[in-house]
Amino acid sequence: MDELLTGCLDVAERAARAAGAMIREAHEQRSAGLAIESKGSAETETVDLVTATDKACEQLIFDTIRAVYPDHVFIGEESSFSGPGGQSVPLELTDAPTWIIDPLDGTTNFVHGYPLVTVSIGLAVGRQLVLGCVYNPLMDELCSAVRGRGTHLNGRRVRVGTATGVTSALICNNMGASRNADFNQLTTARLLALLQANVRGLRNSGSAAQNMMHGAAAEGTNRGATAAPWHTAAP
Repeated sequence: MDELLTGCLDVAERAARAAGAMIREAHEQRSAGLAIESKGSAETETVDLVTATDKACEQLIFDTIRAVYPDHVFIGEESSFSGPGGQSVPLELTDAPTWIIDPLDGTTNFVHGYPLVTVSIGLAVGRQLVLGCVYNPLMDELCSAVRGRGTHLNGRRVRVGTATGVTSALICNNMGASRNADFNQLTTARLLALLQANVRGLRNSGSAAQNMMHGAAAEGTNRGATAAPWHTAAP
């Protein structure tokens, strides 16, 4: 299994960097305009976005990994569930090696030229996550982990922060795409509770994968502050 996971991580990192190069090129050429679509409901059509770059990156990642592991299963953020050989199958997590891919996390950031944009790739075997990598191509940061081997940022071992409470933590939060009034009230109430608890700082990154990368790499980097991920999910 160790040898398999090492090979899978190598392929995942290669796929993430290839998709990242595509994102970086689109970012640099954004003056030509982006083809933007909505994938949300009428309530979220202006905030839940997808671009041609999202879709092209996902296909590139699928093709890169499938060329090495044709019998593996894929779950994509922008497409659907596909089994060995690429055939469409019902969405169900099984014991088969399954790649879970978000080709461009932080699409709204990307649309607005904000640099917190990531490629996120994970692998589940036996219904358990065994490895993953998150790559920010605009900051050239690659965070990767294999179960039992720790986490590395650009090849350097990193660890989660040492904060034991909110008063010594920088909290990374995402509001999400929901604009439901009750959910918005719940979200802002949680933020108010953190402020009243004297949290050291709040940040809204726009990318859950970026939050996790910063939380995982709070110790062992030059960022200089303890970070902790805190993500509010829409119902």
